[in-house]
Amino acid sequence: MSNAGNEIPEGVAPVDRSPTYLSSALALVAALVATTVSVASPAALVGCVAGVAALVAGLATGRRGLVRLAGAVLVGAVLVASAAGTPVLATLVGVTTALLAVDFGTTATDLGVQLGRQTPTARVELLHATTSTLVGFGFVLAGATADAFVAGSQPVSALFGLVVTVIVLVVALRRADPVG
Repeated sequence: MSNAGNEIPEGVAPVDRSPTYLSSALALVAALVATTVSVASPAALVGCVAGVAALVAGLATGRRGLVRLAGAVLVGAVLVASAAGTPVLATLVGVTTALLAVDFGTTATDLGVQLGRQTPTARVELLHATTSTLVGFGFVLAGATADAFVAGSQPVSALFGLVVTVIVLVVALRRADPVG
């Protein structure tokens, strides 16, 4: 059987299916913001460093599963920081930026696989990043408002509100994903 249909013609470079640079960089920035808000807790800082390392590995290899694992580790580390006394607003920002890191990272891997790294995708990446960030920080605002007016001094209700906010944010970000 001939392999003629799969051969790359002479003078044509193969398509690099690695994650795109812009969304990868945005994912790393978001992960570093999540790490910054968790720096007060040594245990959370260790978790965030592990999450950033998993994100770097996922983006370097193009493995979407590692990018998602990184997000789970980052969110867990931010919640550990919250349990150690990080303010609610910082926790909301940390969880949101951890989820944005996953969103941007999976966008980078998806665009790389579907279109190739060399394809000019900056406009769609920036549009996606902008809308995801606006959605995310809308939830930060809603969570901070709920904390200020509803939760009061009930830590259980604040935790419940945070969990609901995270779930709604994940659903909203997945629906806003143009490539996923």
